[in-house]
Formats: sequence, structure tokens, C-alpha cells
Amino acid sequence: MSNLPDTLEEATSQAIAATFAAIDAGYKRLIVDIRFPELNALPVGYEFALKFGQVYGNTWQALFSDAGSAALAKRDWRLEISTRGVNEGRAAIKPEDQAFLLVAPSSIEVAQIEKLVELSGDRPFVMLNPRLENSEVGIGLSARRLRDRFLSTFELCYYIQPLSQGALWRDYPQNWQVWQNPEADSDDLKMSLLQEFLQKPTSEDLDRLFQKTTGKSASFLSQLQQFLNALSR
Repeated sequence: MSNLPDTLEEATSQAIAATFAAIDAGYKRLIVDIRFPELNALPVGYEFALKFGQVYGNTWQALFSDAGSAALAKRDWRLEISTRGVNEGRAAIKPEDQAFLLVAPSSIEVAQIEKLVELSGDRPFVMLNPRLENSEVGIGLSARRLRDRFLSTFELCYYIQPLSQGALWRDYPQNWQVWQNPEADSDDLKMSLLQEFLQKPTSEDLDRLFQKTTGKSASFLSQLQQFLNALSR
């Protein structure tokens, strides 16, 4: 059993371990979502790239939302691996590749990503910090359902979101956990576990839980409403 991380470094280490535990368990499509404010996904992606290199050597593919991001990663990571944008289509999915890591894709690339995932077959395909749910304005119901159906084929193996009252966390193979900040007058500075869920809790679940334990509804937190929109419809 792992403990709630105190730092980004701890969260990254946990996320990598959770990803490969899920792969070993037979999962092929995985999502890692570290929702720290103002997080730059590229350094986290670098740590994943090091692990991918240990496991797969050079026979894996690093993917990005566009060619510019791929070039930036190649410059900053300084690793002997191929980096490509999702717009390169079939060229980004080579027969010899054993696995794929897609870093910080946006909702704009959903159709391209789905094609790449199909081309990857039964090889591991990991999305790190995807933001595929952000573009709600102008997207029709049919397109939204297609996107949600696509996301439902992935296992969310690692997720952490700080809340004003605590944190929401999932570290595969553990259940989803809601943690609460210590009381203002408490000598214990550590957060406490409030409840576990088999599935990702909805905003209503969190509302009820925080209302019951703290007397404050979670719904008044605008950031809570925003991050719970993802993958929970």
C-alpha cells in the first residue's frame, strides 16, 4: 500500500510504478493524470521516458500533440529516442515499437489519437496528463459521446488532484481515495483518509462526503467542479 504523496517527485514515482503494474496485469490502454496547478508535463514525461527506456530500450515511441512539442522534448530530454507529433499518422506507429507514450494531448487531437491507438493494436499505449475533455464549447453531443466512448477504453491507473479540503487520489491497484486536510486546531499535520471508492467518485459523491464530514459542500469549489468533469460522465 502506497501513501499519499507529498511532492511531485513522489507522485511521479508512484505514477510510473502504477503504470507498469497495470501493464503487467494485462492493461494495454492507460491514463496517468497528475492534476497539480500549473504543472509542466514535459519533466514528468522525461521520468516516464527513462523508465520506458529501461523496459523497452529504443523500441518505443514518444508522441506529442504536435511536431513543435516533439522537437522541444527531443531537445530537453536529450535521449536517443524518436519523438513524433500525433499528426504524423501511421509514421508515428512503427511495427518494431513495443509501447507508446503520449504526453499532454489536447481535445483537438482526439480523432488523430484514436487512430493511433487503433494502429498500436495490443501494445501498451499510455497517455500522460491528457486534456481531452476541455473543449466543450462547439462540440456536439455525438462528438462528445464518441470521445467519452474512446476514453472509456482506457484504465485510469494513476490520478491525483489537490482539493481545497484535501485530495482525490488513485494509485493502481488501490481503490480511489478521498483525503481530508487536518483540522485547523489539530496537532496532526497529515491528511486523513475519508473514504475509498471502487470507481472514480462524482461531484455529487464528493459533495455528500465533505458535507457529512466537514459541514461544507464540495460544490462551492470551482476547481472541484472543473476537474471532476473529466472521465466521470
